[in-house]
Amino acid sequence: MKIDWLTTGTQPTWVENNFLFGGRVYEAYARKLLRTRYDLNIIYLSRGNSKVRVARAGEFSRYILKNILIKFKSDIVIRDFFSTIFTPFNKKTKNIIMIHHLDFPKRNKIFYGVLKHIFFKKARRAEKIVVVSEYWKNILEKNGCSNIRIIYNSFDISNFIFNENEIVSFKNSLGIRGNSPVLYLGNSRSEKGFIQTFRALKDIDAVFVITGKNKINLPILCKYFSYHDYLKLLKISSLAIFMSTFKEGWCRSAHEAMLCGTPVIGSGAGGMRELLSKGGQIICDDFSKLRSTVVDLLKDKQKLDDLSLKGRKFAEQFTLDYFEKSWISLIGELG
Repeated sequence: MKIDWLTTGTQPTWVENNFLFGGRVYEAYARKLLRTRYDLNIIYLSRGNSKVRVARAGEFSRYILKNILIKFKSDIVIRDFFSTIFTPFNKKTKNIIMIHHLDFPKRNKIFYGVLKHIFFKKARRAEKIVVVSEYWKNILEKNGCSNIRIIYNSFDISNFIFNENEIVSFKNSLGIRGNSPVLYLGNSRSEKGFIQTFRALKDIDAVFVITGKNKINLPILCKYFSYHDYLKLLKISSLAIFMSTFKEGWCRSAHEAMLCGTPVIGSGAGGMRELLSKGGQIICDDFSKLRSTVVDLLKDKQKLDDLSLKGRKFAEQFTLDYFEKSWISLIGELG
């Protein structure tokens, strides 16, 4: 069976190279396992020269206009949001749409509103739609889509096994001393809510850490880690706090924190609410209540231990074995 996977994202760094890439990690896992069973061809519709999403839309739009008569000769085409909108459906080819979330920058509300209208119209024609949470399944169903399959974010559980010496060494390498709690505030992208989170918590005696390459003017340790070091950061954290201000697909970082046994507080925006509620974690959707929630929790060791156990137990269900079986079953239904 021949499969074309269309993507308008930039070319991802593969998982085995141990770099973070958000939802792209999910796609990299899926492509890797499909390649072992099928003739998989990945088609990048964007050169990825621009970091601005709208500008990238212009790049791949020009590509598509140039190749508007493209005829896919594959049995199945897997598409993302933009390639669903801008590339034609071939009646002889079955279509799977892969969606993480449908929440976009508010400053481009009208632009993305038009695109979403086109997307839903075309998505109704797809044989299958894959989402990563119940939240987005419900959104698609409300917009007339069917044949929706949830395949959750999954992980290589062996990456979450640490020995005590490497954890101590890692903590020392960051210059973290004493007994002050380490609070991980998520990624340094503004929509992840780390600025509002820090402002709410800044008078707490704690070490604040975020990850990413963005330059910030706040007294927060900000560093871009390899994937394994990032997981060690989650492991040494007393709490992982994810106050996203946009509707998440799932929140892969929160899931990783739970696999590390680190208690999580999150806004519950979008699909994150399902992850936190089913995983027994804490949802705080009001920044004005975040400080008291964090302070009270840090004082309650029994509660922290309970959150750690519940989170890990739930998160460990989503293995690569589950992921492979889910995707292979989906493809088999169309073969």
